[in-house]
Amino acid sequence: MTQVNLDIAPIFRPYLDEAIARFSYLHPEVAVTTTEGGVEVSSSDLDLIAAFRHTLYRQKIHRETDMLRRAVIERLLR
Repeated sequence: MTQVNLDIAPIFRPYLDEAIARFSYLHPEVAVTTTEGGVEVSSSDLDLIAAFRHTLYRQKIHRETDMLRRAVIERLLR
């Protein structure tokens, strides 16, 4: 099995644990472990690497818009 090391920019590191959890649920055949500068993925499949990066990006967006979504829902339920 080929291991691929991905550097993760500091701006994305706060979202890494949640992204790994989601990605691992969606792709249980791929192991993702954190390293000092990023992650190590147990696949060299470019589609899976792209999927992991996409999951990380989506997690950042999800967390950053959480307060906005809560405010909208709260307003709608009044």
